[in-house]
Amino acid sequence: MKRERILRKYTREISLKKKTLVFIIVLAYIVLLIKLLVFKSGRDLNQVRSINIVPFYTIKNYSMALYYGNISFKDYLFNIIGNVAVFIPFGLMVPYIMIGMKRFNTFISGVVFVLIIEAYQLEKNIGVFDIDDIMLNIMGVLIGLVAYSIIARIRGLNE
Repeated sequence: MKRERILRKYTREISLKKKTLVFIIVLAYIVLLIKLLVFKSGRDLNQVRSINIVPFYTIKNYSMALYYGNISFKDYLFNIIGNVAVFIPFGLMVPYIMIGMKRFNTFISGVVFVLIIEAYQLEKNIGVFDIDDIMLNIMGVLIGLVAYSIIARIRGLNE
């Protein structure tokens, strides 16, 4: 009995340490993400504000440019796949540190975060407000959530 109590206490302490570490990693990730997406270097201050609200327009243009050899595969990956990959950690780590939060609420938090970043870029004339970026970022959040759900099921984590 005493051994079981000690084991439970030790497990809770490890769990708390893990959660604290993941929380610090998530915080660092969000700060880095904001720095990369909002405070990008090499901006032209006289740049004309650009908005794309036509779904799949940018994705189609990048795909066609890749097909015709106008951009490298590296540029394609950076622009298309990168927009997905950069938000996978959000969907993967946020539910881990917010165990009580429903996955749908985590998804909504990710969508709101993406929209805030895009709106800020639009307001401050930093980059392009692009519906395709929003769709790809949200896809990254979803992939992260699915990965978390699979890991949680395998490891037997509860909601």
